[in-house]
Parts: sequence; structure tokens; C-alpha cells
Amino acid sequence: MAHHYVARALACLLVGSTCALGAVAQPTSAFDALLAEHSQAYSKSSSDRDAILERLKALEPSFTPEQNEKYQLAIANSLGDQGKHVERVALVESFIGQVKAPAGRVSFLYELIQGNTALGRYENALQAMNESILLLPGLQKASQKVVALQGALNLLTSLRAYDEALDLAERMYALRGDAVGSYAACAGLANKVETNYMRGNSALARSLVPNAISACEAFKNQFLTLIVKTHAAIDLIDSGNLATGITTSLALLQEYAVLNKDSEYLTLLQEALARAYLATYNFDRAEQYGFQAYERAQKDHVLILQEKTSQTMAAIKRAQGQLSAAIDYYDINLTLKDKVLDDQLHKNLAYQRVKFDTRDKANQMALLEQKNKNLSTEKALQQNKYQNLILLMTLILVVLAILGAWLFNTLRLKNTFRLSAQIDGLTQVSNRAHFTASAQHAFKDMARNVSLVLFDMDLFKKINDTYGHAAGDWVLKTVCITVKAQLQKAELLGRLGGEEFAICLPNFPEMEAELFAERCRTAIAAIDTNPSGFAFSITASFGISTRSAGQSTSFEDTLVEADKALYLSKNEGRNRVTVYQRSIA
Repeated sequence: MAHHYVARALACLLVGSTCALGAVAQPTSAFDALLAEHSQAYSKSSSDRDAILERLKALEPSFTPEQNEKYQLAIANSLGDQGKHVERVALVESFIGQVKAPAGRVSFLYELIQGNTALGRYENALQAMNESILLLPGLQKASQKVVALQGALNLLTSLRAYDEALDLAERMYALRGDAVGSYAACAGLANKVETNYMRGNSALARSLVPNAISACEAFKNQFLTLIVKTHAAIDLIDSGNLATGITTSLALLQEYAVLNKDSEYLTLLQEALARAYLATYNFDRAEQYGFQAYERAQKDHVLILQEKTSQTMAAIKRAQGQLSAAIDYYDINLTLKDKVLDDQLHKNLAYQRVKFDTRDKANQMALLEQKNKNLSTEKALQQNKYQNLILLMTLILVVLAILGAWLFNTLRLKNTFRLSAQIDGLTQVSNRAHFTASAQHAFKDMARNVSLVLFDMDLFKKINDTYGHAAGDWVLKTVCITVKAQLQKAELLGRLGGEEFAICLPNFPEMEAELFAERCRTAIAAIDTNPSGFAFSITASFGISTRSAGQSTSFEDTLVEADKALYLSKNEGRNRVTVYQRSIA
């Protein structure tokens, strides 16, 4: 997700108005007063902001060139806030040729970066970013440099280039100088907090939170402070501190109601609350906040939020026993996961192409310089012709090596994305999306038996609560290693979520599937837990459903049947295998 909260706060810096980010300057004219009013109006409706722009437009005949530049920038910023990114980009591209000063161009390039990123035009966004970064030496004010760095940082985090983004956040923070409560300190630390959370370095992000809150409070910006607190609250929930996370998050919801009801971070907070209530078995509150987050994500058309909230709703519906609704949400989530993966591949290829173009231009300059040297040497020393030829061949090999390295890196990254979309990070077995796709393919062959085995770790929450999440993770990984030892090449193990797993057994009739599940159950119960640092027992409950050869039962229906059998195993005392019987269902 882009740093949308910083983009909001940057509105004042972009248009060069007198709105309040820290200290407040008094407007010097009707134009300045209206521009300041527009920049402060982000908690109002879009119609209110448009009305202010109309009042500004009435003054257009008297605009100076500088005022017209600020006016066009305010329109572009407003279009972006309303999601009208095609119009936003078109406006900037038609006007930016008139902007000569580096500070002005950086502001318009920021709008181009944001707009093209929202439209999926990543190469255009990267080209605008490169131009903006090149303008940094010509900028005089720290606030102008923050604009250039923030635009690049937003794009790089969207592309998951987190190391490069953190470098920019550090450069931004270095602009703070000696001033107390500077924007550079607040934005720099806030960016470092969010980027570290995004790259999975929660411990470092957590250590930066107090300083980020202090810097943003000193800067007197409530919204940036709220977003940093939101990340900290979500981290409490993600790390298992559910009670404190719920209490903190509910308080933050009240602040969003006052400061910004449309923030994407409100959606993230509601989704985290839903997961927290689900984990504490408060299914009604979980559904309340989960559905609110899901609806907001649908309305805002933010793909990664749609994927995240649909997965949470699927888990809630399953916990409520509403299996049909859960499957519907899982289907939606699977489609969205594919879209997220395709979008990330598109981003990555664009990033690599632009990086290669930049390197290629540098190589061309190096070749031209080398050619000049070669000509001078040839004029002075004719006897070095053969040496020059060898040098030229070496240069060609270097260029080919650079091209080969780029192609290899691109293919390696593509394969990494493909594997990350198929494998569960903790257990190293298939994730739900890949398992579902593979199992559906097995079900297409109507001439063979296919069995589905679902199993769920018994009293897993008690293990987490008693011995800690590290022990729980050890259990999940060890169980998967144990079950994989029972599998043949054609059989597939997948993690559906939490402590629930599924196995697809092509060419397995019901009786063989039951024997297989019994072997797995026995092997799990025999696991020695002492290597985890604790001694405790592990058991699992199994449910089986078989689609016999010649039948038309779908994968989805068979999965529901296996799930029903699993519930019977749970209800009848756990640590057992139950086969679904269609004749008595």
C-alpha cells in the first residue's frame, strides 16, 4: 500500500499554500486564503472541496503565473483524492511543460508518480520518479526535498523495493535539521515505521514507534500521529496481544471518525479488529468489523485490501459454520490473489525494465567515452590496433554480461513470485490457492477416484496459549514434515489456514484414503515434542470424502463433505478419522 497518509499531508507542501501542517501563516490575499481553505478540507466531502476550487476559478483572470501553477496543482491533487487518476495525469502532462523551476516541477512530478501508479502505468511512474530525484540538488528548501523523496518512496513501497524505500526515508529524516517538530522528522520516521512493518521487520518498526509519535505530535499533525498509532495497534493484534490490541484499536476508531472517515488505514484497522475478535471467539463482533472493512475495500477498489478483507470474511464465515458463504468468500479471495500476483509481476517487470534502461544509458556513455580514448590512442600509437580490438570485444562482453545478469535476475524474481504465490511461508506446503487449483485439476478427470482428506490440529489454541506461538509454529512445521513423509509424488498437502490442512489423493478409493489418514493420524500422535523445548501431546482429527470414478461430484462439494466429516471427528472426541457417508447424509 502506498503511504497515502503522507500524500494527504503533502497537499499543503505541493501547492505551496499557507495551510496548517505545523505553524500557521496568515493568508496574504484572497487567493492564499482560498488555497489554504482547500488544503485543510480533506475531512470534508468532495463537493465541498470542489466548491472551493470553483471560488478559486472565479479569480483566474487575475492569476499571476505562480498562482496559476498552484491552482493547477490543487486541481490535480483534488482529482487524485477523488480517484480520477486519468484526468489527473492528463492535466499534469498538459501543464508541466510550462513549469521551469525545480521546486514546481517536483510537485507536478509527484502528481504524475501517484496518478500513474494508481493506473498501473508503472514505467511512466518510474520515469517521473527518476526525473524528480535528479532535481533534488536544485531544491533549496527541506520541504521541497521531502516532496521529491516522498513521491519516490510511495512508488518504491508499492513495488516492494523496501530497501531502496528505507534509504529514501533515511534521507528524508536527515533533512530535519535542528528544528523541533519538523515535517521531515515526522514524515521520515513515519515512513520508516510503515516500511519496516511492510517488509516484515516488526521488531525494528516497533522500536521506532515512540520516536515517530513524539516527532509527529511535536509537528502538531494529528493524522500522521494517528496512522503511526494504527500500525502499532495492528502489530499488537498480529503479535497475539489481543486484549490490548482490541482496546487500543477501538479508541483509534473514534479518532478516525473525527479526522478522516475515508482513510484506507481505517479499513486496515477494522480488518485487524475482525481478526482479533475471531481469535477470541466473538464471532458477532468479528463479522461486524470484518464486513465493514470488506465493504470499504470494495468501495475504494484497493486490490490488496480487497484480497485481505475477503480472506478474513471467509475465515469468519467458516468459524460461524456458514460453509457456503465461506466458500463464496474463498472463491473471491482466490480470484483476488491471482490479480494481486499479476499486478506485482507487472510492477516488478516495469521496475526491472526501467532499471535496465537507466543502466543501459550509463553503459552507452561509458562506451562513448572509451571510444574517444581509443581514437586518441590509435592516432598516437598505430601499433595498438590489436589491443584496441581486444578492448572493444571486452566491452561488448561486459554489455552482454550485464544484459544476461538482468535477464537472469528478472526470471529469478518471476520464479520467486510464482513460488511465493504457491507455498505457505511457515510450513513450506502448498497454500490454499495453489492447493485448490491443483485439486480442481485432479477432479476434472471423471474416470478416476479422488479423495480429499481434511485434518485439523486438536486443541491447538491451548498449545499456543500454554507454550507460546513459537511452540505452535514448531508443531505446524513438524506435523507437515511428518505427513509429507507419508505422501507419494502425485499426492498433495496444503494448508487451508491456521491449523487446518488438506490432502488431495488422486486414484485413492475410499478405503485406501481411510487407511492413509489413519497412518497420518498415528504418525502425528507419535511425534516427540521435546525438541520444541516442552513436553506435550499432539493429536489431529480427520475428515474424508471420496468422489468415486464416474461420479460428477465437484471439488467444492467434496471439500464441504470432508469438512462435515472433520466436524464429526471433533464432536465425537477428536483424534479420530471419520469418512463422509453420502447415503446417510
